[in-house]
Amino acid sequence: MMTFPPMPLLPITSQSTISACRELPLRPSDIFVCSYPKSGTTWTQHIVLTLLLADRKKLPCGNSDAGNTGDDLAYNHVSDYAPFFEIDAHWQSSPSNDGTKVLLANSVRENHDRLGRRMFNTHLRWDMLPKRCEVDGCTPQNDDKKGNDDVNTGPSDDNDSHVHKQRPQCGKFIYVTRNQIDVVASFYHHLSNQIEGTYTGTFETFLRDWMDGKIPFGSSLHHLIRFAGGFADNLYDTSCGHDDILRRG
Repeated sequence: MMTFPPMPLLPITSQSTISACRELPLRPSDIFVCSYPKSGTTWTQHIVLTLLLADRKKLPCGNSDAGNTGDDLAYNHVSDYAPFFEIDAHWQSSPSNDGTKVLLANSVRENHDRLGRRMFNTHLRWDMLPKRCEVDGCTPQNDDKKGNDDVNTGPSDDNDSHVHKQRPQCGKFIYVTRNQIDVVASFYHHLSNQIEGTYTGTFETFLRDWMDGKIPFGSSLHHLIRFAGGFADNLYDTSCGHDDILRRG
């Protein structure tokens, strides 16, 4: 794999959350809507969630105060069911026999339980996403055992880094891309009006920083190349016995 600079992140994401994201055990029904920021992520989330709810009894968006009949899936925002994967607030630490185990926040797990599957949106690079399946009997498939992790503190040791360059053992990953001229203009206005990590420079300065990969989430080209490389050699491991689930979707 090509080696790229570590990816800068917003202050709402800590290193412990990045580690938790990579270590989350996947399920065959998991869905990740992946993209570089301002590429049509929310629009794609709505499409996917609409498809998931097509055969389920649901309430109109915004009717969260209506009575729950057991299968009502009202939501105020699509992120209720497809939360931003790498935000600290969506994770919690819980004591375990092995020390500290990082888990998804209760609100995230409750909404996923209601939906009947887990769905996330993420701007992390391919190498930073989980690859292991929680189903017993899966054998990891390594794409590359060399190179550095794309975490904003730099590479980890070789024994750990190669684990995160595997093909996913299960789950589904959708990648969204957009005309880069539109991306940079939209991202500038977004970060200039955002509370966390507000960008205070001019658009000309932002453009230079964006091309140099200095703004949050780094270079869009590096992001795209990482996913292109991962998708190009992305074969599911069907030894776990859930290949029928993959065919059904």
